[in-house]
Amino acid sequence: MSFITRVFASAKKFALAHKIWSAAIVIVLLGGGWYAYGKMTSTTGETRYVLGTVATGTVVANVSASGQVSTSDKVDLSAKASGEVVWVGVKEGDTVRAGQALASLDATDAKQSLEQAEAAYAEDQLQFQQAQAQAPIDYQNAQQAVTDAQSDLTSTYNDTFNTLSTTYLDLPNIMTGLQNTLDGYDLSPSKSQWNIDVMTNLFNNLPAGTAYTTIQSFSTSASGDYATARSKYDASVVDYKAISRYSSGSALESQLSEAVDTTTAVAQSLQSTLNLLGEVVELGKEYNVPVPSQVSTMQTSVRGYLSTVNGDLSSLLAQQKSIDSGKKAITTAQQNLTLLNVGNNSSGSNPISLQVSQNNLTKEAQNIENLKEALADYTVVAPFGGTVSAVNATVGTNASGALVSLITDQEIATLSLNEVDAAKVKAGDKATLTFDAIDGLTLTGTVASVDTVGTVSQGVVSYDITLTFDTQDSRVKPGMTVNASIITDAHQDVLTVPSSAVKTVNGSSFVQIFTPPLANTGGTQGVVSETPPTMAPVTVGLTGDTTVEITSGLSAGEQIVVSTRTSNTTSASATARTSTTGTAGTATFRASGNAGFGGGGTVLRGL
Repeated sequence: MSFITRVFASAKKFALAHKIWSAAIVIVLLGGGWYAYGKMTSTTGETRYVLGTVATGTVVANVSASGQVSTSDKVDLSAKASGEVVWVGVKEGDTVRAGQALASLDATDAKQSLEQAEAAYAEDQLQFQQAQAQAPIDYQNAQQAVTDAQSDLTSTYNDTFNTLSTTYLDLPNIMTGLQNTLDGYDLSPSKSQWNIDVMTNLFNNLPAGTAYTTIQSFSTSASGDYATARSKYDASVVDYKAISRYSSGSALESQLSEAVDTTTAVAQSLQSTLNLLGEVVELGKEYNVPVPSQVSTMQTSVRGYLSTVNGDLSSLLAQQKSIDSGKKAITTAQQNLTLLNVGNNSSGSNPISLQVSQNNLTKEAQNIENLKEALADYTVVAPFGGTVSAVNATVGTNASGALVSLITDQEIATLSLNEVDAAKVKAGDKATLTFDAIDGLTLTGTVASVDTVGTVSQGVVSYDITLTFDTQDSRVKPGMTVNASIITDAHQDVLTVPSSAVKTVNGSSFVQIFTPPLANTGGTQGVVSETPPTMAPVTVGLTGDTTVEITSGLSAGEQIVVSTRTSNTTSASATARTSTTGTAGTATFRASGNAGFGGGGTVLRGL
């Protein structure tokens, strides 16, 4: 009987004899297996990314407030600006129409500011049009500048070969003359000693430490410098013979550098030799030692050699500077061309400078609109038709409090706003109205007035606003609770993303994207990705209830992460835009490395 068979038989016998214990053991084994399997296959905590795309649409900013339908039909109208009353156009009992001017304040400064802004805008528009027409021309000129710079560098390399040729035509004769000066036999009657040894031995009978020591020092320098020059010359001549007029720029530059080094060494050798010859003549005079007449002739020859070599060296160095200047000219021309053609497919019609000018014009136009709105604040206008019940404005006095009171047949609502929301609302803003007591009824209205002085209650400042109803409904009664959603701003045809997609960390806004975009979007349940998304910095414009305007950093149709989810929870990024100093929803931001969002981790793009 095998071992396995014996074990199985024993286990069976034990199970039959101990049924309760056997059942317990089986339950434990099954439970443990199921637990292990669950652990290995569980998706709890798995990050799923809900994806969306950047859309083009309208972003509407709203302010919400609640109040009551007014029991009074009188509205007090105040000026939104301050200053002296210069005109009053109504009196008590007059009937006025909606939009009619009732009184005005001195707006001299406001008019001047508007006129100056409009004049500056008109001038900048002309300059922009001129720059717009000039841009393609500048781009063509920049292209030509690159071509010209490249051509100039080619000519400079040709000049470089000419300069090298001149130098290497001069050097052989100079090196021969230098060798003859030091190692020739002109000063030795028996032709048994080199000239340098003859000149040194002229003073060997003088006491040690005097002229003999000095001449030995000069002789050693001349001999050493000549050996260095000779070695460099022999090597550079071989390299020079390997290049031609058609050699590459890098080969010519290499040979030019070697020629500068060689010529410098030759010039130093000539100078050391000239120093030796001069010292021989001077010491001969000082110690009355006869000096061969050929030494003077040698001096003249070496001076000529040195003058030629110095001229060649200056030409070589000038040629190096010309090459450097030529390279820099090409780099500068290419950089200028790039700046004139950012993102324009080689057209050059919309350079960065033009884009900046366009942005400035947009800001100037917005500023003009703001100034016009500010100018309008100097005129008190009837927000609705009605009857003048009181006129408190007097020409020549400073505007204060209610200037004109109107009685109207329209229903009116009075609401209260906090100071932040009140700053966003102005007369003329449209609103939608709903009523707690009337299900399904929605009316439209218009802001008639906003209090210029707030009311403080328990340290909180609030401002009352008055709304008129655009349409009447008999079911609406005085005293009913009214809820208003006031439209304070709207931007049309702009890039929009859901509010949940935008994260704000330390004042900087980001949107998560996958690069490249994911093919499987996963629908509303989201998709799992082994590669974490990157964080794309964006500039946020107008913020609405559910969408946010993106003014830069994204393009229409680009895939974005709307929210992140787990199998049992949804991250904070799916509910509202987050502003933190270190985290965004469940996402941890780190300025370097990766930042984990929803456990998946992210990488910063464009930082």
